[in-house]
Amino acid sequence: MGREFITSYMDDCGNSSQVEVQITGYFAFTSVSVSISNYPFDKKIMVNRGEMVRVSLPESVGIKGVIKFSKVVLVKADKDISVVSVSNKHVSPETTVLYPVSSLGNEHYIVTPPTESLDSYPEFSVMTYEDRNLVTVHVKGKLRYGTRVYSTGDTLKIILLAFQGYQLQGIADLSGTRIVSEKPVAVLVGQVCFCTSTKCNHVFEQLLPVCSWGTTYIIPPLPWQKVDEIVYITASQSTTVLYQLGEQAETVTLAGGSVLQRPVKPSIPVFISANVGIQVVFYSVGAPLPNSSHAFLMNVPDVDSYCRMYSINAQQGFENFALMVANTSETGAIILDNQPVRDVVWNRVPGTEFVWSMHMLTPAIRSHAVEHPSSPFALLSVGIAAMDSYGIPGSCRKDVTFKYQTETPHIKEQLEMCKDVFLQGSNSEFCSFVNSTLVNLETMCAQDRTVSLKEVAGPFGSFLNSSTLSAGGNESKREVAAAVTFLLQSVELAALTAALTSPEMKKQNVTTESMAIETLLVVPAAGPCDEVFRLIAQEETMDIHCDTVTRAATEDSGAVAFISYSTLDSIIDKRFLNEGDLMADEKLRNFHLNSRVVSGAVGAGRFMNLSKPVNFTLRHRQAKKEEEETLCVHWKLIAGKGIWAEDGCTVHHTNSTHTICSCDHLSSFALLMGHTRVEESYPLTIITYVGLTFSLLCLLLAILTFLLCRSIHNVSTSIHLQLCLCLFLANLLFLTAVTRSRSRVVCAVIAGFLHYLFLACFIWMFLEGLHLFLTVRNLKVVNYTSASRFKKRFMYPFGYGFPALVVAISAAVNHEGYGTSKYCWLSLERGFHWSFLGPVCAIILINLTFFLVTLWILRDKLSSLNEDVSTLKDTRLLTFKAIAQLFILGCTWSLGLFQVGSAKMVMAYLFTIVNSLQGAFIFLVHCLLNRQVREEYRRWIKGTRKPSPTTQTFSPSVSTVTTSTKMGYMGSSDLGPACPASSQHRSEKGAEA
Repeated sequence: MGREFITSYMDDCGNSSQVEVQITGYFAFTSVSVSISNYPFDKKIMVNRGEMVRVSLPESVGIKGVIKFSKVVLVKADKDISVVSVSNKHVSPETTVLYPVSSLGNEHYIVTPPTESLDSYPEFSVMTYEDRNLVTVHVKGKLRYGTRVYSTGDTLKIILLAFQGYQLQGIADLSGTRIVSEKPVAVLVGQVCFCTSTKCNHVFEQLLPVCSWGTTYIIPPLPWQKVDEIVYITASQSTTVLYQLGEQAETVTLAGGSVLQRPVKPSIPVFISANVGIQVVFYSVGAPLPNSSHAFLMNVPDVDSYCRMYSINAQQGFENFALMVANTSETGAIILDNQPVRDVVWNRVPGTEFVWSMHMLTPAIRSHAVEHPSSPFALLSVGIAAMDSYGIPGSCRKDVTFKYQTETPHIKEQLEMCKDVFLQGSNSEFCSFVNSTLVNLETMCAQDRTVSLKEVAGPFGSFLNSSTLSAGGNESKREVAAAVTFLLQSVELAALTAALTSPEMKKQNVTTESMAIETLLVVPAAGPCDEVFRLIAQEETMDIHCDTVTRAATEDSGAVAFISYSTLDSIIDKRFLNEGDLMADEKLRNFHLNSRVVSGAVGAGRFMNLSKPVNFTLRHRQAKKEEEETLCVHWKLIAGKGIWAEDGCTVHHTNSTHTICSCDHLSSFALLMGHTRVEESYPLTIITYVGLTFSLLCLLLAILTFLLCRSIHNVSTSIHLQLCLCLFLANLLFLTAVTRSRSRVVCAVIAGFLHYLFLACFIWMFLEGLHLFLTVRNLKVVNYTSASRFKKRFMYPFGYGFPALVVAISAAVNHEGYGTSKYCWLSLERGFHWSFLGPVCAIILINLTFFLVTLWILRDKLSSLNEDVSTLKDTRLLTFKAIAQLFILGCTWSLGLFQVGSAKMVMAYLFTIVNSLQGAFIFLVHCLLNRQVREEYRRWIKGTRKPSPTTQTFSPSVSTVTTSTKMGYMGSSDLGPACPASSQHRSEKGAEA
């Protein structure tokens, strides 16, 4: 890993080629530029953590012949990256890991495979970085330089300017040639189109400087190996080398500058050691036809350079393998792409404590992350395809102790968006905020760095004052929610890192203007741990069980962090809560944040599904009032939207100043406090049950009356009957099942039936109002019979079909809206309750209109009658029935819309009393105040039933309207019950007329 790299592309015998660099990022928003010195090519890219980006280079970048060149490829980044150079020629692909400029050296030894054809010859190139450099080549073998041929023992000196290189080609094997430079250089070695067991091949590899050589090496065999491969061992000074092939060991003495060639046989690992630093380069000779494979060179890493974290690049179209060498006792903990490596066979490396294995990777080109939590190991990336093969050592990654739990799908989406923003050179407050947060977090969590809590609280505290989080910012609420989430989790991870990197300090705490943090380091005990730890930050506390901390321990100790934010609650409340955008359920919209925001974290971050709950004691910003309700909520990001959610947290205890929240997970928490829309009241509950019970009895009597009283059967009584049936079933189901919310499915079914029945009630109320209007209108136009036939034909399909249609559409759009955690009714979430309130409000408005128009028509008609026959009793009865009709038509349900403000409890009592007695009003007006029904009741009670007159349709006309008609109409038509007078009664009225 590094930030600056240089390379070149050597002579490839004239074949067409595709050259590229593959860049792997380890941090978000890594800006990378790829350029070629003295050449019009400059490519800028953005790489995120774990992402591999390919940058194609122009074919003309290749160097031909023996020449000084300026086409040095330069890769620069603002954060650490790894780079693989690829020269993909026809049946001649080759790869090499590029070493950063910081790893370059002043002394190198050339290794080149032997040539076996006249058109094959070795080559190497030397490149310098920013400064003028003097390079001295001590030749071993033969090479061309200018017009001369230099042989073993000759020395040539080359002066290179900044970003220059020199490519030299040999006539014979150049292995052992020594290169010494005044300043660090990069050295590439290879062979131009040489032929061994395959067709023409081209190989190249960047060599390590002498200062980076090691003393111990292990070479695992290739997965597809059928023939002997070769290993080259180079010594810079006299040394004794132990070469062990399987169980066969050999000791060889090497002089300085000499190169030892030894075989690597199929399926047998090789162990090499020396008493001074040596260079070990593996050479795969390739396989012959028909299973041909390409030859390649590969540096072998020494044991002391093994890492705990690697990045390797699988290549497109290859069978890709990861070759691993690890300590025998540490193999079970290796992780590949966040998953344990399973189903691999580990083989012993004789003479060592190591074992080797291979694991097949995907055939797609991508970057893989391989790591071990504590023990270094070796990783080689190799692959084979038709006439192709490659091999490169894995790129070591710096040990970053935190995991990116901030990388939720939405955060990843935002990172990609910001990547495009930066590439386009645009400005974004949100992207700048996230970039600054990430840089700060990555700096704190870098390898071998001890960070204090003061260093955590200072920079992160300043981010709380960022304009990105302020109410006046230009960023969208989704971006603010993402920024808040990102900041909260970053502070947690940084605080845990501070605790883990300071093992000598068991407890740490810091308080600033913006936050207070306390951390605790816990060493797991041998036996069970029953202790409960208390952490304090400002005026808030967190009580966490010892077992929770130790279970989340990453290595030898576990850390727990508790953070209390001084101002974050006002930022979130001001930006979101007043507009209700963060609420998961609309019932929370009347609430406000009344505590500081606090966060808890253990191990490597947040912990979910705790076996023992964590208790948070939060102080109220304002004293809690008796009528206020308190909710413990936690912050989470769902579909890009920040919300305060109740799930997983309950109120353990509350008083006027503090609330204790008990939660089964760790996150960021706060208190929501305020009035509910309608507080649950015991008197209201009693009124509801008593009123509905009495209404059920009245509705049952009304149903029996309408069914058994044949003399009153007509359109009007049919509507009364259907309304009573629907209201009876709805009230009965409400009384018996509305609170049965244990079973989600059963509760949803109950809610669906209640939705349908109450909608049906209102549809029949609408038909009541329509029938009333049409009947009164017919005082002017005698068309009642046709109107009756029209209603009979359509009222049943409409009365029961329309509610079914509304329920079906509602269920199809949001079936999860049926049933809540407390009641089997419609959920308030996403405004689903309007699937009931919408039709109800419309019907109430229509019925109220019908009622007022009806009164106006009757006022005109009744004023034309003989006022001398009117009595006070008649007026009182008419007034009572007119008012009662408002209850029957459902207009009083509108009281539920006025349960707001200081009068909401009064409205709640009025709504409950009036509407729970709706059935009683129907029985009173349509039955008890109907003279004909009362006469029927008298006959039934006396047991003497007279023959019922023939049923007739009541069809009043202006010519027969008298004072008695007024009474009969108001008593037996649609303003009162829809019962016509008997034949005898009608004849008496006719005589009076």
